[in-house]
Amino acid sequence: MHFVHRVRTIWSWLPAFRAVAEAEHLPTAAQELGIVPSSLSRTVKQIEDEIGIPLFDRTSKALVLNQAGRTLVAAVREAMRIVDDALGTAVGDDLVGHVGAVASGDLVHTVLIPAGASLAASHPSLALSALAGGTAEISEILLRGDADAAVVTRTIAAHVDLRVTELVTWTRSVYARTPRTDTAEHRCVVVGTPTEPLDDGWPSELDRRIAAWAPDERAALELCARGDLVTVAYDAVVRRCGFADRLVRWPDPPIAPRTIHLVQRRAVGRHRRTEALVEAIRIAATVVD
Repeated sequence: MHFVHRVRTIWSWLPAFRAVAEAEHLPTAAQELGIVPSSLSRTVKQIEDEIGIPLFDRTSKALVLNQAGRTLVAAVREAMRIVDDALGTAVGDDLVGHVGAVASGDLVHTVLIPAGASLAASHPSLALSALAGGTAEISEILLRGDADAAVVTRTIAAHVDLRVTELVTWTRSVYARTPRTDTAEHRCVVVGTPTEPLDDGWPSELDRRIAAWAPDERAALELCARGDLVTVAYDAVVRRCGFADRLVRWPDPPIAPRTIHLVQRRAVGRHRRTEALVEAIRIAATVVD
């Protein structure tokens, strides 16, 4: 059949195409593969000639994947993962090797590290690579195949090759070093930067003055533990931050809870390593000490 011939013809070129597609830069991809850029350029041209359409929009300085290229590289990633899983199953080591997960700094400590400990206990031949990344980076990290799952607190942009499911709903509260007083205005630590919109759930009717910005909730909590400041934080993050005994949870103002989401690449077939990772993540996110 024609499609069998076409796939057989381009099969050996696909790893090189994937490297170029992910780097969108011939010298970088060539260095990764240990070959010269001109050879890599010829390989890409051979694939395009064989299938009859361009896969990149070419500029004077870069190769930029077009829609056809994005479709093909997504399929190549999935095909390579399926083959890798099949090889593992064939030799009886489908739960051997590495799995990767990515999350924000708070969720790395609160969810991914405990998940890694759980994997080490239940699947001693399976190692977790825990990556820290911002919400804007997570989609690309997953699509490149650098991670198998992500845990996010904020909604990511919809993508046909990503699947988002609810993981757990976490409560949030206001924390400080001392109990609440009748102060008219509260001095707060906010996670983020002055250029980002405020999104910590602080009630709009309650006055506050932003006294500091922090890169994540753990840093904000430490600032509060060291001084007379307050912050909004997930109760789960506080329980695992290492200095919860130096903080007081205020009973009010009430802060709305937030749903934590799990993000995965859409998969064809079963990936047992990813399944083991996701189960460990679910347990870690649900059972917080």
